[in-house]
Amino acid sequence: MSERLSHLRSRLPTSFKQHNPLLNIQNTLDEVLHNFYNTFDLPTFPLEEFENLTISPSIDIVNTDKFFKLEAEMPGLSEKDIDISITDGTLTISGEKKTSKQDKHGNYVTREIHYGAYQRNILLPQNVDTTKVKATFKKGMLWVEIPKKTIGTKVGKHIKIERITE
Repeated sequence: MSERLSHLRSRLPTSFKQHNPLLNIQNTLDEVLHNFYNTFDLPTFPLEEFENLTISPSIDIVNTDKFFKLEAEMPGLSEKDIDISITDGTLTISGEKKTSKQDKHGNYVTREIHYGAYQRNILLPQNVDTTKVKATFKKGMLWVEIPKKTIGTKVGKHIKIERITE
């Protein structure tokens, strides 16, 4: 049917083709359907192109009165795959998401799951207590709680202005 429409369109006058909104809609629909059907004819890709990529987990950082709380999405990982350290005021989260062995030799049509090593460095503010950091992990989510240092209340001082006499 698409060939028949193409044949009919080719016989229309140019002015009609350019100004007919229904023809523009039909062209758009034809393109959408063509792209949809071509999705299933994708060439296969070597698995090596999708392995060992650098991935970066998404994070949120929440600031409260007593601590900073970092949340990181790490689907497909366990706590054994993750390393957390603090050096010179920088929190480093690193690890590796290994390739699934289940379909190792599969003929993938689409491959969107990323595998590989990652490292995330977060510069910490100076008012944190790095000796009391806690981390928890459950169902692909990592939480790191970084307490703030308790700083005594600052006492202000009034400065008296002295008059200089000549």
